[in-house]
Amino acid sequence: MRQTDQVAYLERMLGMVRTNTRDDGPGLSHTSVEEYYDPGRYQREVSLLFRHYPIVVGYSCQLRKAGDFVVHNDTGQPILVTRGTDGVLRAFLNVCRHRSATVETKPCGANKRAFVCPYHGWSYDLTGRLVGITDGTAFGDLDRSRHSLRRLAVAEKYGLVWVVPTALEEGAEAALDIDAYLGAIAPDLASWSMQGWELHSSVPIRPHMNWKLVVDTFLELYHFRYAHTGSVYPLFLDNIATYEQMDRHIRLAAAKRTIVELEDRPREAWRILDHAIVLYELFPNTVLAYTEDHCGIFTSFPVSPDESVMHLAVLVDPVERAKKTEGYWKANAELLQAAVGEDFAIGDAIQRNFRSGANTQQTFGKFEKALGWYHREIDAALAAGWR
Repeated sequence: MRQTDQVAYLERMLGMVRTNTRDDGPGLSHTSVEEYYDPGRYQREVSLLFRHYPIVVGYSCQLRKAGDFVVHNDTGQPILVTRGTDGVLRAFLNVCRHRSATVETKPCGANKRAFVCPYHGWSYDLTGRLVGITDGTAFGDLDRSRHSLRRLAVAEKYGLVWVVPTALEEGAEAALDIDAYLGAIAPDLASWSMQGWELHSSVPIRPHMNWKLVVDTFLELYHFRYAHTGSVYPLFLDNIATYEQMDRHIRLAAAKRTIVELEDRPREAWRILDHAIVLYELFPNTVLAYTEDHCGIFTSFPVSPDESVMHLAVLVDPVERAKKTEGYWKANAELLQAAVGEDFAIGDAIQRNFRSGANTQQTFGKFEKALGWYHREIDAALAAGWR
């Protein structure tokens, strides 16, 4: 985040403190409660957003060396990402071209030289090329070049790995222009220099909530005073936050109580992560939460209209990690899990209540405008379809 933007955000939040105001939008916004449980709507979201949009499926720190790999299944597509001996990162459908078995069954690993299907032993090199057929004479003149693992578009940047989970056509370009997709938010991600960070922890959480309701919990601070009294609320001022829509994505910052210490300090010394957290909603399903020394990454995936799985990962700057005890990092990870647990305990009831008939729509206040933005982008994507 550029220093000028950091100062501007801090000034806006300090202004809210002085005047007891909020970062209001022009009016209320709404979304239908049916959007959180309608099976037809759910299927359209999965078929479009989780098949044709770039989705975060891993982190650079998991894939640094040749033979490193990660498997990801939560988009509903079986995905295998690996680093080749040429240094190139590639992604495939993790499906054998013989009888459609899962080729790699482990969630991650290192030092792979080939992927061998556990069903009949067909093997593939790190480029996805079919290199071995057991009892190969039984398959006659089968064209091995047409039986490589199916490729997926992939991008690695800013410490994150994105994949588009639909198989590419033969000869199509696998490189994904992720900066074009991120748009105005890309320079911000570059500025945090997360490429060399380490994965401290990653846990799956399975709430009984629609995947979008999970994302909703990160897009406003209005609930902190009520839902997070025993976890993160003591760190923050009440609902002092600033919001900005950046193309289809969202940037927001939430003020810590220490922000008032900046009043008498020179602006050139202001650093936003000292006195606020900065969050990014990367459309459609990822939230990054940057703090002074780590980043919480929350990726929400659909399981059914009423269920999801969210992966909570904590990435840490190795320089900062060395300065502090493991107890410190564990406590931070546990604090994030506690806050998420508080949100999801309420969200579970919200998901059940959608079908009660009490409400036909969710109502978002003026300072909950990011929720309106997010749902408008989802609606717009579904209306446009895939070209």
